[in-house]
Amino acid sequence: MRRTKCCLLLFVLLIHNGCCIKWLALGHSSNEIQQPWTREACTGLRSAGILERKQARACRAAPEVMPSLVQAAIDTSAVCQHSFRNRRWNCSNIERAPDYTPELLTGTREQAFVYAMSAAAAVWRLARGCALGSLASCSCATPPRREPPSPSALTSAFSASSITFGGLASRSSFKWGGCGDDVRSASRIAKRFLQGASPPAFGSTGKFLHAVNMHNHRAGRRAVEQSLSLECKCHGVSGSCSVRTCWRGLGSSGPAVAGARLLRRYATAAEVRPRSGGRLPPLYHHDNLLYTTKSPDYCSPDKNRGSLGTIGRQCNGSSSGYEGCEYLCCGRGHVTKTEEILERCECKYISCCYVKCKTCRSIVKTYECN
Repeated sequence: MRRTKCCLLLFVLLIHNGCCIKWLALGHSSNEIQQPWTREACTGLRSAGILERKQARACRAAPEVMPSLVQAAIDTSAVCQHSFRNRRWNCSNIERAPDYTPELLTGTREQAFVYAMSAAAAVWRLARGCALGSLASCSCATPPRREPPSPSALTSAFSASSITFGGLASRSSFKWGGCGDDVRSASRIAKRFLQGASPPAFGSTGKFLHAVNMHNHRAGRRAVEQSLSLECKCHGVSGSCSVRTCWRGLGSSGPAVAGARLLRRYATAAEVRPRSGGRLPPLYHHDNLLYTTKSPDYCSPDKNRGSLGTIGRQCNGSSSGYEGCEYLCCGRGHVTKTEEILERCECKYISCCYVKCKTCRSIVKTYECN
């Protein structure tokens, strides 16, 4: 009887612990971006188990934010799978949303990254939506009060092709202008949507897991804030840069910039233990990623822990890094496969409209884990 109750409690915890990232299933269909976001569509996603109750309510209240969130779901999956493409855990299970496997439900380091990355992608896309004028609740960022740094201190790219920052440039005037990305408003909108699930009412353990997830959401939002950079445009006769117009923006690289920050924090994530009241200990910086459960080594298949194993994975036979066969194959060894590739090459035009090519042969070696 006690074992049955424990299993039931664990099941409830798993269900709750993945609730705030079920919305990533929105990225499975590109049609979601273009669909009319009506109240019925939001309610339908709630019925399908993709949106939580409060998330569906936010969807109905501000349907114009949903295309940005759909794109954020796509970004989260793409950045995660690219970041971990050469590691034992390659983030492929994120495509199973909303029916996640245990490694994204049990408070692991990998779950911490996905939570943070989903928040970062949401803030990034919402901030761009603000700047483009597609969201009613925000627009361009309010200009900072402080002056931009001097031209010699700028590291961001200027629109002018070649600018010499001499004595004239150091005396150049400036003004805040353009349309900066309103990350603050975007973060507020994202927080209201992503943290739509209320803390569970069945004990301090569930509340603690909820607190950890919300912390990782905040770490993701902060990663976007820290990705803002100063962008300027020069004005003046013959590119003299007598006047500079500056703003703070996110650039054109997309959420992958924040993803790179979070990947570094994934490597230094801190393990935390439940404490009374379900609160986090006040020892961790807001930027840290936190996890509660140690991850498996992902070497062998283990459905109960969400491990697919690395058998059959391609590896790099000449690398000593994560993608190398020694690490990726977990010491089991690998097989080398040789394939002959025939390709057209050294093509030349003969007369007006005839192309003559040779057939080139190349040998390609691939390595697969045992």
